[in-house]
Amino acid sequence: MAHIPAIKKIIVGDGTLAVLRQLGLTASEAKIYVSMLEIGKTNISEIASRTGINRRNVYDTLSTLIDKGLAFQFMGERTGHFAAVEPQKLLELVQSREVSLSTILPELQKQYHTPRPNERAVIYKGLEGFKNYLEDILTAKQDVYCLGAKGGWGYKGLGDFADWFEQERIRNKIKVYNLFDQEMKLLIKQNKPTYNILSEHRFLPATYSTKSAADVFGTTLVTFTGLSPEQVDDDVTLFVLNSREITDTFRRWFMLMWEHSEK
Repeated sequence: MAHIPAIKKIIVGDGTLAVLRQLGLTASEAKIYVSMLEIGKTNISEIASRTGINRRNVYDTLSTLIDKGLAFQFMGERTGHFAAVEPQKLLELVQSREVSLSTILPELQKQYHTPRPNERAVIYKGLEGFKNYLEDILTAKQDVYCLGAKGGWGYKGLGDFADWFEQERIRNKIKVYNLFDQEMKLLIKQNKPTYNILSEHRFLPATYSTKSAADVFGTTLVTFTGLSPEQVDDDVTLFVLNSREITDTFRRWFMLMWEHSEK
């Protein structure tokens, strides 16, 4: 394999950026994404300084990278901080394009320095963000507890990804406990096998149905806005919090509601 240049040289232009362009990224998106892999957690000023792209264009480009599921914003900070999603995410884009991403992926992976503190909070947006959350479940390989569940994992708008995720969930023996809204009863009767594989479910009272939900797995708590039975809004927002103390607490609350809910 040919020698792969360092990231600083890649930023000013070579085959790596060209491959990322073939994946559907604009020139600015490719340059900013690669730059964030090298920097780790960063802000708009630092990205602009590293890439030579003006601050306004950096801000707009970060929004499109978040929409594509390739970046995320840290919550709860006075100034906006961002980080790139790990390069493995790029493999999804390869499915529809004949691109030799594998030649640059190892180097990108080595540059991935996003911090992994004990507690952090990020936001995922849109269907690509929803896919990131499902991939997080597979990475954690822990049972999932879903409050206000609506069957969003099988949403048809996710295409083949939904089938792939379910196969991987079962292969990894990840069990799910669903506290469904009452509206899910009929859908579950119609698609009973889908909801019974490594799964248990109960139902919340009808007066507690919402368009939101909360899931916990491992040390991750995910809360959602923009859900309805077996539907996920295109602009769904997911608030992702990593905290062992909070997830342990949530599971205890979940089990209290589980024990007092309709089987």
